[in-house]
Order: sequence, then structure tokens, then C-alpha cells
Amino acid sequence: MKTDSQLEASIERFQRGFWNRQTVDRPPIGVVPDRVWSPIGFRREPLQKPYLEPAGVNRAEVRTEYEDCGAGRRVISDDWIPFVAAWRAVPWLEAMCGCRVHCASGSFAPERYISEPAELVTAPIPANEEWFERLRTETAALAADLPADCWVSTTILRGCSDVLAAMRGLSEFCLDMSDAPAMLEAAAARVNELHWRVLRMHFETIQPKLGGYGHIFGFWAPGPATVLQEDVMGLCAPGRYRDLFQRYNAELVARLGPYTLFHLHSTGYRHYRHVLEIPGIAGLQLTVEESGPPLAELVPALRAILERSRLILQVDGHFGEVPAALRALPTEGLYLLLSDKFVPDEKAYLNFVRDNF
Repeated sequence: MKTDSQLEASIERFQRGFWNRQTVDRPPIGVVPDRVWSPIGFRREPLQKPYLEPAGVNRAEVRTEYEDCGAGRRVISDDWIPFVAAWRAVPWLEAMCGCRVHCASGSFAPERYISEPAELVTAPIPANEEWFERLRTETAALAADLPADCWVSTTILRGCSDVLAAMRGLSEFCLDMSDAPAMLEAAAARVNELHWRVLRMHFETIQPKLGGYGHIFGFWAPGPATVLQEDVMGLCAPGRYRDLFQRYNAELVARLGPYTLFHLHSTGYRHYRHVLEIPGIAGLQLTVEESGPPLAELVPALRAILERSRLILQVDGHFGEVPAALRALPTEGLYLLLSDKFVPDEKAYLNFVRDNF
């Protein structure tokens, strides 16, 4: 458990170094348990059915992040803000939009059910209110039983392009962008309204703690915060994102406020320039993956981001290149998120800080 003084020091560093983009002794640094990114493993017992139903998501059957991998962390003096969220293994928006949730050993998969693009225009959105009510119930339960050093985060809510790709199937969705863009846009607007309804429900349920809110990327924000994503756009030319889906992200930023960020993968981040054009976007979060380009190739883009905005740099690969990258980047507006597979304990963390700052 983190002490009040530890939390207050980290909150000040997030406020000054990240949100205010001031020069501080070092940027906020979080060491994240690697297993936190595999929430399917939070189940107490294996699933026995081919499909997940809303009733199968509850605290009796699923551990929280704090229970599973937060309380026993071996790094204690970093800035990672402990959190819990409604079970992130669930594709919540996809399920609300009518996709059945297929169970597999390593993940849940939203099942395609729209066979023709014209069906997107008439498909009910939301199609399954049970999933919305389950999310509301789980969020309230987490808030009612919250550890002292922990915040309730929004769960993973994928963007309208990701949801439509789930409803249509990835190949069909890619064809629709050329063959039926107006039908995609009409459905995207309704998915976006559902996304906003979920965000509104969350922040009506969750109250600020120590003056702000937490998030699954381990940061503190002085106001309601979330991280948007359109992962399927990483497979497309950046112009597809700009022309079809950027406006819907802009709507959410305008509605939620100045602490809304956007998630990208190093394996598909070329649309980042268009994301930075969204009025009021707080910054970007980029996951550096082992299968993606080395950090040295990313540095020009990372520098361009930090010169204009804020960056959460999550290092899940190419850790050996981090020192050189840090020497080439401004630190104002930077939050560095490291996997504990690279920084396994307090000694390793202190050595990293000493060597790089």
C-alpha cells in the first residue's frame, strides 16, 4: 500500500511535470505489473461456457487489478497510481452494440453479426442494455469498496472504428471504408453517443479522490480523464482516420474536457498527427512494442509530440534503448511507464532513476 505522502508527491509530479508541462526533477515514472495487461487471468475459476453473459462479470468471480497484481508490487517509490476498473477483458462497447462475447483461453472476442453494410443503418445501438447495466453495477461496487491508495478508472472502451470492425468483421469493415463510408459514419455517430453515455455514467458514479481521478495507465488527473483509442486505424492510411473517425473523437474530447488522451501502438501510429489536430486533446499515449520499430526510429515522432502536447510513453519492448531516447527528448509533459519485466524491484527502479535523471 502506498502512503499518503508517497501519493501526494506523485500527484504533485503529475500536476507540475505532466499536466502543467513544467521542468521538474524528473518526469513521473510508473512501473506497471506486466500481468495487469492480461485481465483474462483475473478470473477466479476458468469459464465453462462458450459465451460470456453479463451476469458472469462480478466481484465474486473476477479479481480486481488491486487484488490480482497491485497490492504485492515490489516497486514502491515510483509514481504509478493504483487503480481498479470494471473487468477490462470484456469488450464492453462491442457487447452493448450486439456482439456476443466469445470465450477463449487467452481472451474474449466480440463476435461479428452484421452481414451487410446497410444493416449498420438500422442496427439498434445499444442492442443489449444488460451490458450497460452490468457496467454501471460493477463501477458502483468498485467505488463502494475502494482501498485507501486506489482510484476507480474507466474500463477499456474502444473507439467507434474498433466497434464497427467487431460488428462487421475486420475484412468487411476495411472494404466498407471504400464501398460504404456513409453507412459507417451513420453507425459511428450512434456508437459515439453510446460511448459518451458510458463515460457520463462513470463520472456521475465516481467522485474525485485527493483532488482528482486515476486511470488504467497509472496516472492521476485533476479532472475527469480517459484515453480514447481507434486501434484498427493503425492498419489503415492515416487519411482514413482523418476523414471518417477523427470528428467522433473530437466530440468526446469536447464533451469530457481537457484531460482526455489518445492511445496508440508503435506498430500502427501513423495517424498520430491527425490526433494531435483534435481541439483540446490532452496528449497521446504510445505503447512501444517489441514487434514494432526500435525507439531510435520513434524519437523524431516522440519529440514532435512533446513539443506540441503531452506523451505517456509506455515501454513494453526495446527497453535497452530508453536511456538514449530520454537524452533526445524533452521531459516536460512526459510520463514514462515501464513494465516490471524490465524493472522488477525497488533496487532496479532506484538504479534506473539514478542513471537517467
